[in-house]
Amino acid sequence: MTMTTPDENEGVVVREDPEDAIEVAALAAEPVPREMTWAVRLIIGLIAFSAVVVLVMVLRSDDLVRAWAEGNPSAKRILETEGLDALINPPTENRVSAPAFVAPAITLFGVMASMLGVLTVFLRNGFEWARIVITFLVFIAAVASVGGILTGPPVIISVLTTIAIVLVAALLVVMWLPANTRYIHPPHRIRGSHSEA
Repeated sequence: MTMTTPDENEGVVVREDPEDAIEVAALAAEPVPREMTWAVRLIIGLIAFSAVVVLVMVLRSDDLVRAWAEGNPSAKRILETEGLDALINPPTENRVSAPAFVAPAITLFGVMASMLGVLTVFLRNGFEWARIVITFLVFIAAVASVGGILTGPPVIISVLTTIAIVLVAALLVVMWLPANTRYIHPPHRIRGSHSEA
């Protein structure tokens, strides 16, 4: 237990309990399990692979619009009679126009990659809340990805998205392995494991 007492000449004097000093030293000396290293690598891999998916979406944006138009009767009619440009840049405001695919994908990637990058640092340092937030974020992203696949995008995007979902599943399994839980909750950090003075 750390105690601070005022000292008239020096300001504040800090006195540490020897038991706490030993616990702090033990926490600093704990090696990171290889399962945690794999979790971090999977997060980095997921970010990199997601960048590839977004790049393919940018390069194949016309195919995304065509796939969307196939499921929309009004858009399909315009595509067949007037061409792709009439869907992307409609001549009037009251016409069917293709939704934006690229800008939201880039924005979502930027936000998710940034959040996962920061959260990974906290996860690597043993913060439980980071593991929970990462789990929530990648789970929601996987569910949204399944929804995206069900809309019938081009095959290449469906395949890449499916691979990303498999990466998410692998990450969730590795992140919640017992070795990582022991790293985040070592036995000497459990409440009541040593006497409190």
